[in-house]
Amino acid sequence: MKNVLGKFALVGLSVLTIGLCTCQAQIMNQLDFKVSQQFTVANTTLAAGSYIIRPVPGAGQTVLEISSASGKPTVMVDAESAQPDSAQGGSHLVFNKYKNVLALSQVFPGGGGSGYQLVQGHPEQLAAKNEQPTKQTVASTAK
Repeated sequence: MKNVLGKFALVGLSVLTIGLCTCQAQIMNQLDFKVSQQFTVANTTLAAGSYIIRPVPGAGQTVLEISSASGKPTVMVDAESAQPDSAQGGSHLVFNKYKNVLALSQVFPGGGGSGYQLVQGHPEQLAAKNEQPTKQTVASTAK
């Protein structure tokens, strides 16, 4: 009986540990950021300004909503898990900068070692055919 309880406790501890590690990569409420030029998210171009990133309720942590601080416009984008550059810490966003396109590429909420890789939209795919992007990092504030 002790052997069975020991195995049960070990499995429970393992599940709890994995759950805690996963929670660190999640945007719990929202991230706020400002950008000084227009940018694309998926297939939508957004104006310069203040924006909020939130997880979409009911979609798990694989769909993010990016909206202006005023609430409109709003874009939803699919995301996958991503690891940050080891030199970059804290809450931040990574944009891919091409000659004529600035595309939001990655979101890192901070407080953990992983974040989100956003799905490329058509404008970025076209730009990537002929150019190599440079990375631009923008700080964000977790709330």
